[in-house]
Amino acid sequence: MEQEKSTEQVKKKGKGTLIVVLVLTLLLAGGAGAGFYFIWQSAGYLTTDNARVTTNLVAITSNIPGSLERFTVYEGRYVEENEIIGWVENGEALRSPFDGLVVQTNAVQDQFVSPMEPLAVIADINDLHIQANIEETDIVNIQVGQTVIVTIDVFGNRQFTGYVSEIGRVTSAELAGTAMFFNTGGTFTRVTHLIPIKVNILDDDINLENFIGVNAGIRIPLRD
Repeated sequence: MEQEKSTEQVKKKGKGTLIVVLVLTLLLAGGAGAGFYFIWQSAGYLTTDNARVTTNLVAITSNIPGSLERFTVYEGRYVEENEIIGWVENGEALRSPFDGLVVQTNAVQDQFVSPMEPLAVIADINDLHIQANIEETDIVNIQVGQTVIVTIDVFGNRQFTGYVSEIGRVTSAELAGTAMFFNTGGTFTRVTHLIPIKVNILDDDINLENFIGVNAGIRIPLRD
């Protein structure tokens, strides 16, 4: 009788061991699969969070000093291309450069203004896009027309579909005049520079007019 119990216990222990082995095997296989998927995703996509919503912003200024005799704009007002938005005494009319949205005003009617003083800032509402900065070592993988998956911080995890519409020809550092880096000993420090790209979003149900400047992220499939 005791021998039968012992045999039964051995069988149960064997089954338990087999189950543990099977579970561990599945876990290892799952881990390997997840690792392979992560590697495949990393190799198959170019991603960056160095991106933001932007557009062409133009400051409206006067070419002469004088009193601002008329000024009809305010923040949040839409203007049309070539629309007169004000004028300075004895000066030329101040006009909107394009169909846009007034995102900032720095003056009021009858105020004395100086030349080149920004009186208002107008955003081009027809050119809202994502600007992403790509490392120079990756830019050769980017082509105009490539599909882009876009996330915008204010919309959480929601994804938008876009495409690369332009690729910059000059690094951001070169445009800013900071392309050369030297330490106090005069030794050149090599850094990886960034090249801007322009991404247009295809989704029609998204309005970016109130989110100019917010952070974004992009993911570009490299196997299209």
